[in-house]
Amino acid sequence: MKLLYTTLLLIVSTAIYAQKKAVITGKVNDESHQPIDLVNIKLQETNQYTITKKDGTFTIQVSEVNNQEINLEFSYIGYKKITKQVFINKEQIDLGVITLKTLDLSLKEISINAKRNGDGSSNSSIIIDRDMIEQIPALSLNDLLNLIPNRKTSPPSLQNVQNLTLRAAYPDRNNGRDAFTLNNSFGVAIIVDGQAISNNANMQSYNPGLTGLSGSSIEKPHSWGLSGARNPAYSGDYAFGGTDLRQIPADNIESIEVIAGVPSAKYGDLSDGAVIVERQAGAGPAQIRMQLRDNATSYSFSKGTKLGHDLGALNMGLNYVNSFSDNREKLKAYKRINANTMWTNSFGREKQLKNTFSLDYGRNLDGVKQDPDDPKSTKTRFDSWNFGIGNRMNYRLNGNFLKNIGLNLKYTEGHQQTYLEELRNVAYILYSEATTTGITEGQFASGIYNAISLVDGRPVNLSAKLDFNAEFNTGKTVHYLSFGTSFNYSANKGEGRMSDPSKPRSDATTKDTGTSLFKSTGSERYYDFGLAIAQKDVGLYAEDIFKLKVAGRDLNFRTGVRLDVQNGFASVAPRTNINYQVSDNLRLGLAYGIGFKAPGLAQRYPGPTFMEVPLLVSYNGKANESIYLLYLDRYDPTNKNLKPAQNQTLEFTSNLKVNQFNLSMSAFYKMARNGINTVEQLRVVPLPRYSAEFVAGQQPTITQTGTENQLLTYYSFENSLKSNSSGLEFMMSTPAIKAIATSFNLSTGIFRTSTSNQSNQRDNPVENSNTNLNYGRIGIYRRISPVTYQSNARISATTHIPQISLIAEFTAEFALLQKTEVPDNAGIPIAYLNNALEYITITDFNPKDPLYGHLAISKSSYRESNLPRIIPNYHMSIGKEIKKRFKFSFNVYNVFNYQPTYTTPGGTIINPNPSPTFGAELSLKL
Repeated sequence: MKLLYTTLLLIVSTAIYAQKKAVITGKVNDESHQPIDLVNIKLQETNQYTITKKDGTFTIQVSEVNNQEINLEFSYIGYKKITKQVFINKEQIDLGVITLKTLDLSLKEISINAKRNGDGSSNSSIIIDRDMIEQIPALSLNDLLNLIPNRKTSPPSLQNVQNLTLRAAYPDRNNGRDAFTLNNSFGVAIIVDGQAISNNANMQSYNPGLTGLSGSSIEKPHSWGLSGARNPAYSGDYAFGGTDLRQIPADNIESIEVIAGVPSAKYGDLSDGAVIVERQAGAGPAQIRMQLRDNATSYSFSKGTKLGHDLGALNMGLNYVNSFSDNREKLKAYKRINANTMWTNSFGREKQLKNTFSLDYGRNLDGVKQDPDDPKSTKTRFDSWNFGIGNRMNYRLNGNFLKNIGLNLKYTEGHQQTYLEELRNVAYILYSEATTTGITEGQFASGIYNAISLVDGRPVNLSAKLDFNAEFNTGKTVHYLSFGTSFNYSANKGEGRMSDPSKPRSDATTKDTGTSLFKSTGSERYYDFGLAIAQKDVGLYAEDIFKLKVAGRDLNFRTGVRLDVQNGFASVAPRTNINYQVSDNLRLGLAYGIGFKAPGLAQRYPGPTFMEVPLLVSYNGKANESIYLLYLDRYDPTNKNLKPAQNQTLEFTSNLKVNQFNLSMSAFYKMARNGINTVEQLRVVPLPRYSAEFVAGQQPTITQTGTENQLLTYYSFENSLKSNSSGLEFMMSTPAIKAIATSFNLSTGIFRTSTSNQSNQRDNPVENSNTNLNYGRIGIYRRISPVTYQSNARISATTHIPQISLIAEFTAEFALLQKTEVPDNAGIPIAYLNNALEYITITDFNPKDPLYGHLAISKSSYRESNLPRIIPNYHMSIGKEIKKRFKFSFNVYNVFNYQPTYTTPGGTIINPNPSPTFGAELSLKL
């Protein structure tokens, strides 16, 4: 510890010594040479901010270091952002007049494709700036992320939950709710304005202890609407996974940075990458946008108003979307309204304090109505609203060491309601309201009723981040040091899972028939989410950015470490991004890092699990002359030993520029450990066996006739998942061919992921009349460890004619590979339960053994829907701007209506390409 203090003292002492002040001045004008006030100016290295005065001038003070290079970023809503490199080699530096150009299609250098050029905070960063955002028809953030390499382009739609997975290939199972897919998306941080949109407090699901993670979704059955059985089952909930990107409108986004590799140590509570979103704040012109699609309409308005130079600027935005799955019957609908307000101001004589206060409101109405032509159809709703209040402050210091202090506070509260109603029509039902383990008497009730499942959640999230930026030098090396701390609080104050045991849904109904050894059925009870203890996670980080000269070239370092305490577990995550400028045209990079994602409240506190075993059902149609005895088993999971999911990433990158051709390549290897999943627990309980004799006018006479073993099953959360992913990403852009004013862009990749589940699985009981006590009834198997490959490519040709403000793009994409390989030992049992419910281990499987040979499962049962050939698809868009104010654009996905089909090994016909979908957008700048 003394050595640490001594080292810090030496660093500070070195920093204080021999540092002089340099002052940078300049002026910002528009294209008509008029000054622009309230332009945001950011010194990227030290995260310092300032703004221009009313006459467009600015002043910012930095430390003088000979030949030090810094980057100043100038941004203003409606203008193209520019970054200017400044060499600090004297005390007074005048940048002269800096001209910001209006962001419109008349610009020659407008960006039209995502780029990986080293400007981000990671070697793997992909930047999507406002230039591109304005050209993409987007209903949500998800549509903007189609530019990520090896991601299949999906047309704008809001009819399914939109979770993001990064750098992994998984089989398409369970409508995207496979445990590995959920873990990956849960580990991707969606960071908006410096704060993560947390899904930690989301508890919207059935009790996962009853059927496991795969059966916990509240779903609308697939047979609905005019498409009938072709519609997949639908759920609008996203507990256990990542944030639903449908909630985030695209209209007011200024820039996006996608980090699929090693993020900065500043960002915590993530394992699989981050998407960093910066929204528009400050003064700017009013803009009205309307998008009309065949399945959706979207309206938005935004305006940044100057309140006077001393009062800053107020930016307001409003967005409304109405979307249907099928416009012919409009049973499945999604509606969203968002409103946000940001007040930005700078204080102090030198405007050294910048503060942004924000208010956000969003409401989502999602669900499937009851079909008026089918009274037996179910009705589902997945409604929610959320409110957020935040404040970001940055205070610019002119000290020799400390340069900036940032404080970011965010409080969000929401209300989520999941509702499912189904008509039940059976003779009678059995139910019990008991909540303690033991034998109890149940009740009979009418089997004609409406079964209602209601889950009421009120997630509350509070986060605080305190960041410091400092600068010091060791010899001739300049270090930009950032360090800080974060605190995240997540709770759920909702009423919880409100189940009525007397009106159970069909999947949670006790059955009085079935195999005598396997009668147990999961039963639902009310569970108050307020009983879940609030989640409190704390983090610390430090990161140093510096460069060295090696062979006269820059060797850039961004190295840091992060300490997090999550669910009582402390974790240390080193992260390093290094790149070397080999030549003026070539840059090579190497990165390594570890990330940890804390388990959410739904995983920590899933609630008690109740299993019911009917012991005696004696019913003659009269409740007072009948009796129902059952054994109730209650299991209360603690999950206190649940560890954060962990991911290690190693990445090599290269960027090559040759004659305005830009090529970037990334090769990565990821090791994911401690993934969270439900594991089935088996327990054998000896229970009494009864007989009954009816007695007129009173309950039957009961006699115990013996005992028998019963198998009880329930699920608990464990760190049972691990996977290894590797792959290549490649991006290339060409300069415009002047004769046709067209440039080309290529994006492709290939991923390989091997997954492993450390738990075993059982098959359903074998229906057989064999009464031999040693006869195998339930097979126990190792979970298969498949290897999945995925590859997609996209080639786009973009014609941009700035003289007439016209842009047109044609895209050809190709699904090159989607394949899953299953090991040869799939379906071979490693143990079994016999008729006596004894656990018998199989050391050397013999398929001809009369006691267990029948338990082998054919390998064909594990076959996936592999892509049999390359599947192309084609898209087109065109946009025209008139007098820099009015813009019209039109786009078509699957423009040639190419809809090939192939048949899976199970006989299912697959249509890999969706039907053509089109849309038009009108935009007006006032």
